[in-house]
Amino acid sequence: MPYHAPRGRVRSRCTTHLPIPPVPLLSITVQGVALRIPVGITNPRLKEALESGRYEDQLARAVQKLLRPDDVYFELGAGIGFLSTLAARIVRDEARIHAFEANPQLIPIIKRTWRTNEVAGNVYNCILGAGPRDERDFNVASAFWASSADIAYPKNKTIKVPQRDFLQQMDKKAATFLVVDIEGGERDVLDKVLSPVVRVVVAHYHARIIGQEMVDALWRHLEEQGFREVPELTGGLVKAYVRG
Repeated sequence: MPYHAPRGRVRSRCTTHLPIPPVPLLSITVQGVALRIPVGITNPRLKEALESGRYEDQLARAVQKLLRPDDVYFELGAGIGFLSTLAARIVRDEARIHAFEANPQLIPIIKRTWRTNEVAGNVYNCILGAGPRDERDFNVASAFWASSADIAYPKNKTIKVPQRDFLQQMDKKAATFLVVDIEGGERDVLDKVLSPVVRVVVAHYHARIIGQEMVDALWRHLEEQGFREVPELTGGLVKAYVRG
């Protein structure tokens, strides 16, 4: 039976996207999400996490337990589209799925993940931070999940990516459910006072980049805004918070 793409558009913003490199693909299904990933943007540790089903497992569990069909999903660090696919299956409205990814090489991979799994949403190629900038350095790692605007590794490639204001984008989209996994960039977004409509924050903190003292300060800042930790969905440096 021929495949028919879902109705609606997968919209993109901010920059022209690079084509998916013509390299062998790793085809794998993780928690019911079919993924096809260029082998050249993985490493043994990442491949093992995918094959064992541990890839983003804590974040995925929080999304599946806490996201509601009426939420507006807002993800920073969309990667290969795994979490946003899980979210789109719950929300079932492409207008309320917003995925931000700084690495332009991943944008067509996110779109392919969505098409393969018959979901849709809005993907944006830019960095979110404190205020807009024309461009900001972003370090693309050989294994995509280590890419960061905050730390460079010896074999990284540094590119220029536009930055948009985090709070403006959150307010514009009326986001209610925030997911953050941006390799140290959490320091520049979770120090802000979030809109009262934001009811859930799920974040992966990177103490090796920003330091444990900063991580602790960001936790306290969320608690001061009325967020409480959900212990059964929290482990290590992955934290889930619900407001109220």
